[in-house]
Amino acid sequence: YAPFLFALMTLAKVFQQDYEVAVSKRLYHIDAKVRYGSMWNVTRFWGMKFITTIYMMGLPIYFHGVVNGIALFVIGHLACGELLATMFIVNHVIEGVSYAKKDLKGTAVDDDDAKKSNQEKVVGKPVTMLGDTPMDQTRAQAVENSTKDADQKPIPLIPFNDWAAVQCQTSVNWAPGSWFWNHFSGGLSHQIEHHLFPSLCHTNYAYIQDVVENTCAEYGVPYQSEPSLVVAYGKMINHLKYLGRAKSE
Repeated sequence: YAPFLFALMTLAKVFQQDYEVAVSKRLYHIDAKVRYGSMWNVTRFWGMKFITTIYMMGLPIYFHGVVNGIALFVIGHLACGELLATMFIVNHVIEGVSYAKKDLKGTAVDDDDAKKSNQEKVVGKPVTMLGDTPMDQTRAQAVENSTKDADQKPIPLIPFNDWAAVQCQTSVNWAPGSWFWNHFSGGLSHQIEHHLFPSLCHTNYAYIQDVVENTCAEYGVPYQSEPSLVVAYGKMINHLKYLGRAKSE
């Protein structure tokens, strides 16, 4: 039933979340006082809410009647919500992706003895829902590859909680390198690049994707990428099924 709930995303934002944030001055765990602490911004919020309600609902109702006007408004939001929710969720809630912890303290250590003697340094590594850390495997593979060439210097061990490494561990790409899907999704198909370079125009993501992927492989940082939206969507649905069963089991 998840895809049906996705369609409600923008309706929930317009009629619930926007008002909750304006009144409570918080967005989940994020303090929104920097915006809604200003009376000018609060006035702008209520003013724009009134104006958008008039032209998004009032005008369609006036020209097409109550039933048709409301139907157009709801159908438009359902289509928009389904598309946006799909573009967002396949990038972060999917098989194989890791989840960071608020008290993340993981750091790079050289060997198992160091891990045993300094456990607090490895507590909080990003982990998947299965409890493993893909970066353990990718980092070991990178170290192995670097030792094959006698002239190559050993690669530095990237901390598990390095900012860039966390972005890569907690994000997933799909249809990498595709100009069309990059344009269609507004750059969200290259979610890893989107997180790493937030100020870079999304039209460039398809051109730097291979550089980012090769750099991740070189330094042992996970880079999960699905071949298409269909594959990513299927893995997302399977992951939601797993999450739904996990607690009951």
